[in-house]
Amino acid sequence: MTPETARALIADTAFPRGLAWGVSVATDDPGALYPQEAAAMARAVPQRRAEFTGGRIAARQALGGLGLAPVALPVGPGRAPVWPEGLCGSITHSEGLCLAVAGRSRTWQALGVDIEPDSPLDPLLIPEICLHGDLDTVPSVAQPLQARRVFSAKEAVFKALYPRTGVMFGFHGLRVDLGHGIARLAAHPETAPIPACWHGRDLPVIQRRASGMILSLSALPV
Repeated sequence: MTPETARALIADTAFPRGLAWGVSVATDDPGALYPQEAAAMARAVPQRRAEFTGGRIAARQALGGLGLAPVALPVGPGRAPVWPEGLCGSITHSEGLCLAVAGRSRTWQALGVDIEPDSPLDPLLIPEICLHGDLDTVPSVAQPLQARRVFSAKEAVFKALYPRTGVMFGFHGLRVDLGHGIARLAAHPETAPIPACWHGRDLPVIQRRASGMILSLSALPV
């Protein structure tokens, strides 16, 4: 997927209103970072710096889509970006492409976005990603590809939840129903510290595919 096809996919998909998007290629351009952002990448390998920089460029595009001036986005807990007060957002990158989404906190509690190549997952990894039930309706021959899509959905939901809960948990902490566009926290020791208000709640997840890539979004309304 190129930046142009990513923008077309975003424009053609009925994502919730009130969101702004940015798209960039990964680029190792130190001039594109604010000093505190550059400092966070001082020891990073070139690929990581390029992904980080492209993500910050995309994030500032998203801020511009909300009518806001560009600002630094420091690295916070769990390496998540720290968004300006009154905003929430998420950044993702894969295959040299970087996307960001942002919205106002009065409308959105949290946002999580993920992009992945739409290719089969290594079958040996499927038990690490999927719970019993995640692939029950999928023929065995198609399960590696569907598992990759489940992986992307869970990544997006986790990225939305983590800033709200501060709890790190693995893939077995979520159940995903892509057909109905929802995820739910699973009963798991890693999710036990998450406040009860999040358990049993339908967590929306939208997934679209184009040009060999998967785009997943979890937007949690206020």
